[in-house]
Amino acid sequence: MPPSGFDDRPVAESRRAWWREPLLHFVVLGGLAFALHRALFGAPSSSYVTAEDAPIEQIREDWLSTHGALPSAEQEAALFREWTEDEILYRRAIELGLDQNDTIVRRRLIQRMRFLLEDTVRIEPPTDAELRGWLAAHPDRFALPAKISFSQRFFSRGKRGAALSSDAQAALGILLEDPDAVTDDDPFFRGSRFDQATPSEIKRAFGEKFADAMADLPLGQWQGPLESSYGLHLVRITERTAASTPALETVRDQVEQDWLQSERARRNDETLAKLRARYAPKGPE
Repeated sequence: MPPSGFDDRPVAESRRAWWREPLLHFVVLGGLAFALHRALFGAPSSSYVTAEDAPIEQIREDWLSTHGALPSAEQEAALFREWTEDEILYRRAIELGLDQNDTIVRRRLIQRMRFLLEDTVRIEPPTDAELRGWLAAHPDRFALPAKISFSQRFFSRGKRGAALSSDAQAALGILLEDPDAVTDDDPFFRGSRFDQATPSEIKRAFGEKFADAMADLPLGQWQGPLESSYGLHLVRITERTAASTPALETVRDQVEQDWLQSERARRNDETLAKLRARYAPKGPE
């Protein structure tokens, strides 16, 4: 208890007045602002961004490839300012850990690593012996397709309707007696003669069912009618060439590219195996 006659009201009032001081408010708010700024922007970095850091030659080459001329002094200064801002934002993003647990960044880094692995693997050009061995081991990749030369007479489904089959059969009878006879057929937009057509080309022109039927037809005699999505066709095959493996000299570029692609993939697999071993958990000693 205060001594008798002592008045403590001025003390309490002075305490309340101290908490209401503007200077105290300024100091507290300033401290909070400083703490927020430091959390967001961090302490000043000891790694400064300088003009020497800028890949100025690359900047000039990129501008040249896009605009066909080197940048002017003013343009180069603007490009440098843009690069500086990007570099500052990049470094700060790394400091804040924004690259962590980001799927897009992760995929981009993985892609860059794969490119790096391919760039660092030097592959000597293959010898002729290696290319011949590769061609012999993978004949299907370079085989020359079978080819067929043939003539056809067309009967339109849309034009003939119910008479389609009987008209085609009547024309076949005439052609069996005289292979070069004139028949009452219809014009076909792809033509009446096909030279050295591959099975895939025939399939695109007439459909799969027609192309499959062509494989079993004999040479030199009119056959049919064969059905396509357009109508019916009478067909006479004049030449058939079987599929074959070409000589290396005729497909050297394709074989070499295929060999290089396979060899690069093999080397990359070896490198990845070493990396897996490096990052795999170690067993007990």
